[in-house]
Amino acid sequence: MLSRNVVIFLALVSLLFFFLVFTKSLCNIQDQYDYGMALIQIPFLQNSPERVSDDTKQKSFRFLNITFDDPIPPALQPPLGPPSDHKIERSGDDEVIGGESAMSYYRKLIAQTDDLMSRVTSHNQKMQILSAFAYKDHFSAVIATPKKVGTTVFCRYLDNNDREVAEPVESKVYPSFVVYCSRRKNAEKLGITSNKTELLGADNSVNLILRKFKKYQHHVSFCLAPTYGAEPKWLHILELVEHYKLQGVLKFFFYIREISEYDRRIVRSYVDSGEMEIIEIPGTVKDVIAQQLMGVADCLLRSRTYSEWSIFADLDERLIMTDDRVTIDGFMRTITDKDIGSIAFPQRWIMKREHIPSKFENDLQIIEKLPTRAWHETTSAALKGHPVCQEQQQSCWAKDIVHNEKVIRMLVHEVVQFYPGFREVFLDPSIGYIRFIRSLFIFKLQNFRHYRDVQMQSWELNNRKQLQLFGPFSNTSYPNSLGNKLLKNVLERLHRVYG
Repeated sequence: MLSRNVVIFLALVSLLFFFLVFTKSLCNIQDQYDYGMALIQIPFLQNSPERVSDDTKQKSFRFLNITFDDPIPPALQPPLGPPSDHKIERSGDDEVIGGESAMSYYRKLIAQTDDLMSRVTSHNQKMQILSAFAYKDHFSAVIATPKKVGTTVFCRYLDNNDREVAEPVESKVYPSFVVYCSRRKNAEKLGITSNKTELLGADNSVNLILRKFKKYQHHVSFCLAPTYGAEPKWLHILELVEHYKLQGVLKFFFYIREISEYDRRIVRSYVDSGEMEIIEIPGTVKDVIAQQLMGVADCLLRSRTYSEWSIFADLDERLIMTDDRVTIDGFMRTITDKDIGSIAFPQRWIMKREHIPSKFENDLQIIEKLPTRAWHETTSAALKGHPVCQEQQQSCWAKDIVHNEKVIRMLVHEVVQFYPGFREVFLDPSIGYIRFIRSLFIFKLQNFRHYRDVQMQSWELNNRKQLQLFGPFSNTSYPNSLGNKLLKNVLERLHRVYG
């Protein structure tokens, strides 16, 4: 029989052990609460039916000239800081493409272009300009007036006192919403007019934005399709920005046609932190697809030389790597094939069956309603070349990450014209894909394709059979490894903005 002292000692050790276990449990509960996870736990559902093996990854990455020996850590690359003051010198000649002048090259492309703007062109609408950019060997302008590709316009060159410093130069609209202009000395502003004598003013002339950096200011940036409509956007905006920040994106270009003052408070918080720039889309174009093409054209030029790669996506789309140990930024850094000008991510639709809340109420609301947490019913991936896509959308509704200096012309879902020698790679879903949170209710959504469906009484009824042709539906979830961080970051920003 054990002595009395030994029994007391063992009892004290046991009490100490249980005290330590209980304390650790309390800490775990507090940690879970800090992440907003104490009240609700979501079962883990993988992004694909099976975890991708290392052998499969090796085969999938090989065609991209990528080696994948060890997982790329999800840590973000350090910010590059403010734009460098050291600009490259202006070239003495205009841009040369394929051995000939850019304007000559574009004239050939214009003759081959099936113009999407012909249905919305207004011949009598006064010319307006959205932006203009100065590169080392040319200027480019984005017009806010829908004009058919090939329309003759004139480049006008002004100083800071709005005095013309050079003769007008004839040019053509190519691609949609873009006008190429030869470089001229002493020009600080650029105007675009329909003829040589049209008066210049605030609507048709703007200051040139310099894009002549010696090195990229960002590796991957994000271009958001123009948003509008009365429905709440604040939670989508938060989740989108915080998701892509976890993917290594440090710069966001937001295109806004219409947004509520409540939603704009979130946007302003990212502008104030230097992470976001806002481009206001004027109401000169009523067609929603045309507005999106205007935003695509602007962001491609705005990002050129400023960011090496740009993600083009909508407010309810989340590009993600299938292996959640790999960030988008990390993946793009593994691409060594210099001929690659675009990476296309296949799409998977996630069925969303209600509105997001109108305003922030409390943490529990976000735990339950954050889109990546609330919705799981998911289609199989839409693969390029599938008969459904050949009939309706050749790119199969993919979205692109593009190299901004290798692409000439983009549509909403695909690059249609590269500079000579460059090409697209369409990712296998085992590497990466888009989580597209698609609402089944008919109301104005930020994703422009939804506006085209407003006459439909049920998107699901009209589209489900076609979506099933890609393969079976399944339940998927946002990766747990990222989900806790995402939720924590969303809640922190919400409390800073809305209290």
